[in-house]
Amino acid sequence: MSYNRVIPRDLFNEASLLKCYGRIYINLETAEQPDAEFEHDGAPFDVQQDLGSGGLTVANIKFKVRGKFYRLYRPLNSRDAWPLYLVDENDEEIEVFAEDGSFSQEMTDFLHR
Repeated sequence: MSYNRVIPRDLFNEASLLKCYGRIYINLETAEQPDAEFEHDGAPFDVQQDLGSGGLTVANIKFKVRGKFYRLYRPLNSRDAWPLYLVDENDEEIEVFAEDGSFSQEMTDFLHR
């Protein structure tokens, strides 16, 4: 799932992806959602690309909600400020952020199911 990086495009894509992961962490600190967390193996961040969609994810950071792991991804070359999606257990995509970096209503609803 690794990919051939092109500078400067992929510097921006990967920076945006990591910024989004960091924002989730910050948002969770204030969201009163104790059942959501990241698990990381401590290794350097392993940014991978889905060859089908082109979306990027951090393969060695897992996002767990209520004991279940969910995939997060950033669409390739998105120009949005916070372009991150969660794929739920029904393979439905949930937009993680609103335009201001807060959790979207759909994400808030998902977290509080």
